[in-house]
Amino acid sequence: MDFQKFFKEHFFKKFKTLFIKQPKYLLDIKYYPEYLSFNEFDSRKEQILSSLLLDFSDRKYFPQALHPVLIPKPDGSLRLICIPSIQDRLVQQIILEYIREKYPEKYKLATDYDFSSKKEEGGAIKARCVALGFRNQYSHVLKTDISAFFDNLDRKIIKKNIDIQIGIKEIDFILEKIINIDIKLPPPHSIESKEFEFLKSKKGKGIRQGMPMSSFFASLYLYDFDNFMNIKNIKYVRYADDLIVFCSSYKQAKQNLLLIKDELIKIKLTVPDLEERTKTKIVKNQSIDFLGLEFRYTGKYFRSFIPNSTFEKVSTKLLAYDSLNKNIKRQKNFPDVIQDINYITNGYKAAFSDACNTSELDKEISEIKTKVFSKLMSSIDIDINTLSARQKKFFFSL
Repeated sequence: MDFQKFFKEHFFKKFKTLFIKQPKYLLDIKYYPEYLSFNEFDSRKEQILSSLLLDFSDRKYFPQALHPVLIPKPDGSLRLICIPSIQDRLVQQIILEYIREKYPEKYKLATDYDFSSKKEEGGAIKARCVALGFRNQYSHVLKTDISAFFDNLDRKIIKKNIDIQIGIKEIDFILEKIINIDIKLPPPHSIESKEFEFLKSKKGKGIRQGMPMSSFFASLYLYDFDNFMNIKNIKYVRYADDLIVFCSSYKQAKQNLLLIKDELIKIKLTVPDLEERTKTKIVKNQSIDFLGLEFRYTGKYFRSFIPNSTFEKVSTKLLAYDSLNKNIKRQKNFPDVIQDINYITNGYKAAFSDACNTSELDKEISEIKTKVFSKLMSSIDIDINTLSARQKKFFFSL
């Protein structure tokens, strides 16, 4: 089956899946006049499909500029996440599925060592489970991450790896266009000068995070590095730019760090030096965080725990819904609040289902939900404590 036929067969199904995942308030939002909202896209999807197929046939497809979202980091720096148009999101999702289904050996070659490319298979949970197994076998851990990973990816190296390792002629021109896509710069007066200069500095280099294919490109970029690590029989787990390496001694951990740095330099990447206050550290029996969980020694084994910081985040997110006036200002009615709270709580429960203290998270969530709903009900003179257990369960899932 050629790509265009595959695309046509999967287009409507993929869009439907994407559409039903969107909260109602997002269905009419679009970031630029040339973008379509979800509702607009839905009303024109047959026409859009025909236009895309023609562009593929003529090799004239060109993705739309990405919408930048800046997220402040704890250290005061900025992280750039990009939102593609609905059309381009679908194109990338279908390309990934096409490679996975029709060229499984190529897909595996590109993603085999990167758990972030296995999100549909519970990538983070799998990564933590494998890492925890190694943690109980080795005395020392080297933890680091690749500095400014996505921003420093060399587009020429990505294209070279695509040609050598993927080499699918009917989609090669699409992949090249996606690699080169950049953000649409906002007017200078609309944001702070620091933010504008930051966005301007990202144009023309790296791969933008937020695209469906970002992880695929990044994983393929590290193909030679992953092969090197396995040839050297270094026990490690990689999730995108996060690396956790398991060693038999402090000396071996330092040696592995040097090997990693030397290998990454070949592809214009690096990791922080082993110094205080960097993301590179070597530990023996101390607790260490990995992908949101804390590997903590319990006397006999290391086990994974949801850290206190996560409990605080859950509490902050849920308590943001305890004010009637604030919810009204955000144009949220009571069903919207219920939906948002369920979305948040279900997300955390699913993300950390492999932790050994999930019952504590369940208890914390239940207590905070009771606080939120009690305060909302009191604003309309209803005492939640007067409701029966069945009523609480029916109305609030308590």
